Amino acid sequence: MDAPLVMSSRIDPSEIDDEAHNMDIMERYPREFYEATRELADPADVEDMMTIAESTLGTDREYTDFRHTHDTTNIAAGPDLSAYKTLGSMEEKMDAQLHLSRKLRAVVESDVAERIIEYHFLPDLIGNLRAFSRQEVRCLDCGEKYRRMPLTGDCRECGGRVNLTVHEGSVNKYIDTAIRVADEFGARDYTKQRLQILERKIESVFENDHNKQSGIADFM
Repeated sequence: MDAPLVMSSRIDPSEIDDEAHNMDIMERYPREFYEATRELADPADVEDMMTIAESTLGTDREYTDFRHTHDTTNIAAGPDLSAYKTLGSMEEKMDAQLHLSRKLRAVVESDVAERIIEYHFLPDLIGNLRAFSRQEVRCLDCGEKYRRMPLTGDCRECGGRVNLTVHEGSVNKYIDTAIRVADEFGARDYTKQRLQILERKIESVFENDHNKQSGIADFM
């Protein structure tokens, strides 16, 4: 998905991603900036003392004067492989991130955990649950897809076995981890309640009614 679709011979700085416009292009930061960081000032409060790329757009300096605070002998001198590549499962990556947050004084570990849950786990869980409920079924032999499972359970084209395209494991793979992180790092009650509600929804979808023990009172 990262393959370029259009090659441009000339780059217009005003047309590139807005995130690049927020990059500072200064040789050094003023003392007032560091004093503001000690007061935990809002970034908007120090915006006037900083020079960012956006301020040069449409001027003669939009292609020049991009300064930096630290020199390097090689712009590609960073690590060849990041921890995201060397670590295996998503749970390992998350544990490493939370372990680091515990060591950094400038980081609130509960906030890191909250963000992981809010911006990664919850959207993933909700999206997979929605995809499961709206999925098609596919023949394992010929690849024919159906919006609903055929009553016979077999493909109407070749008679092969028809199976789901989204499985239970991909829906609930993060729910236990998310609940553990929320409890261990003291997430907000609101976040814990969202996870509890989502867990109940997942259980209601995948609960096997045939193996559920019932009493006579359930039918009264």
